[in-house]
Amino acid sequence: MNLDLLGLQIDSPNVHPQTGNFRPPSWPPPPDWAPILDADGNPACLYRDPIWPLDVWAGKPLKLNFGDGKTRGARIDPANANLLRHCVAWFMYGTRGCRTAASLLDKLTIIKPLLAVCSQEGILASDLMRHEAVIDKVAAELAPSTFDKAVAILHDLLDAREYLGFCLADQSGLARLAKLQPEHEKEQTPYIPPRIWAYQLKRLRVCLQDYTEHQERIEDCFRFCLDAYAHNAGSLKASLTSRSSEFREIPFQNKKSTPSVTYHGPFKLTADRFGITELLERWTGPFTEQGGEKQLSKLSQYLDLVSKAGLAYLLNFSLMRIQESYSLRSDSLLIEHDEKFGDIPMLVGETTKTDPDSDARWPVSKSAPLAIDAMKHIAAMRMLCGRERDDLGITEEDEDNPYLISYQYEPWSKGKHKPYRTRPEPWNYQQVLSSYPLLLDSAQITIAADDLRTARMITPTLDQEVFKVGAVWPFAWHQLRRTGAVNMQGSGLVDDATLQLMLKHQTRAMSLYYGRNHLRLALSEEARTIYLKIMYQEQARALSAVSGPQFVSPLGEARKAAIVNLISEKDATALIKSIQRGDVSARSIRAGFCFNARPCPYGGIESITHCLGGDDGKGCPDLLLDVTKAGNINRYEKAVDAQLAVVHPDSPRFRALQAEKRSIEKYHGHVQAQNR
Repeated sequence: MNLDLLGLQIDSPNVHPQTGNFRPPSWPPPPDWAPILDADGNPACLYRDPIWPLDVWAGKPLKLNFGDGKTRGARIDPANANLLRHCVAWFMYGTRGCRTAASLLDKLTIIKPLLAVCSQEGILASDLMRHEAVIDKVAAELAPSTFDKAVAILHDLLDAREYLGFCLADQSGLARLAKLQPEHEKEQTPYIPPRIWAYQLKRLRVCLQDYTEHQERIEDCFRFCLDAYAHNAGSLKASLTSRSSEFREIPFQNKKSTPSVTYHGPFKLTADRFGITELLERWTGPFTEQGGEKQLSKLSQYLDLVSKAGLAYLLNFSLMRIQESYSLRSDSLLIEHDEKFGDIPMLVGETTKTDPDSDARWPVSKSAPLAIDAMKHIAAMRMLCGRERDDLGITEEDEDNPYLISYQYEPWSKGKHKPYRTRPEPWNYQQVLSSYPLLLDSAQITIAADDLRTARMITPTLDQEVFKVGAVWPFAWHQLRRTGAVNMQGSGLVDDATLQLMLKHQTRAMSLYYGRNHLRLALSEEARTIYLKIMYQEQARALSAVSGPQFVSPLGEARKAAIVNLISEKDATALIKSIQRGDVSARSIRAGFCFNARPCPYGGIESITHCLGGDDGKGCPDLLLDVTKAGNINRYEKAVDAQLAVVHPDSPRFRALQAEKRSIEKYHGHVQAQNR
């Protein structure tokens, strides 16, 4: 192993490349080597010791207890304790090394029950996957409150298998653990059905595009209004801080101008002049006949809408929490280049002191700049006003790099403002939609029978009084996180072809970063946890559903039976051998499910030609067609027909599309045969 890849990442003045414990002399570390040094640089423990003191890093008494010495909890035998030490060493020196003593102890505490159970059962934890009954006991011993974190940690150890030389759980084992997860939350977060999810995303995008197309006119109008207030008050600062004579100075009234005060009539006249009246009314409703600042407030209302629409657009793709998104600044979009996957956009937030393990990064869609640019433009306009106020604590850094979500600082805004770095209290998603009823058409987000079927398939615990046919879907921010994670795992759920392709790109990026820690970036721990939780839940759900009549093998019933028997829980011996060989796998593709555990160059998302066997073959033996995806395939066929109509008939692309068309016809043939 290349030891240069290793390095202690604890955030402490006692840790730097020159210290003797910064990098182990070998991997795994030798038993008599000191992984922790005291404040004077002397060994605080040896690698083989059953207890490691973390006081020097924690600033208080804190210990790691590996369970093979004096312990109040379950005892761990020496062989398993050594595996646990090896894992902890990876948590310290590996590519995602912990940054605090507390997080290191947290990881040990979360997975320690697994090794304790293995010790009680007389097996080595690295052989756990050979013992299904013990896996079930491990699931029962893992704390329900940190079960998701345990799965994420075990996933990280699986990724590090080539460095560790072992793993505590493979993918099938993790899927089994996810399936056995005890109930901890009273209600599972609802999954938004694809049709409704795609519609709200489309409307958010239309709103942002509309703003982008009118951006210059909006800014010209905004600056004109600021200048009007500055003229009447003597300066922009005065218009923002002195309101004693506001009714006399308000520029947008039907009053006669004087040498010192100019009136421009109702604001609608100004909106007409700058060509934004139709835009404002399209998104915020018609102007009223009220004068003064009532009409002018529509401009600020519209700016708030676009900012919140941009925020919602980003949350649809990033797995970011709403509180985290309110701390994003104008420079939050980072483009990382990968030789294999190209440019990968990421959101970068401020690292918080309460979560030092997270470098606050979230991969997003390649369309994220649309939202970022609109929000950044609005934030910059509002900073023109904010910087004129001395009571907000705005620094030069804030001026150069404003928050994407900011308060209304316009002279016509009546709200009281907190210090700039005090983030506004986030609105919930339903509150946003209720305040801007023209953003979504309620008829389009009314739950249909197909919507409810899909939603219940992913979230069986849906409240039947709230989520029912004919009811309007009640949106919430946390739904976007779970829906995004599910869609990243199986983009075939999304029916719009273009959106599906976009999700495919995002899925590759998410898998790359969340799965393999590419470029050694420390992503948001919470986002990783929810993504990995969904990944294993979806695999477990897929493995348990394939025996149903909706799945058909292109090679016939015998081949389907072979696949079902391979993964059947009743056939324990075959399942154990399949897990050991790494043969068991399941992932959603455009035409159904692929059970190929090895990397496939064809994918099954952008093309199904090779899945269905091309012109000559009968189909892939690892494929089970899903007859319920016929609607998606029909829409995909229309997209293929549209491309065939414009592509040159003598081109390779035309021939590829023809092969795709023939494979679609094969799919329809299998569906018709199944329905007969």
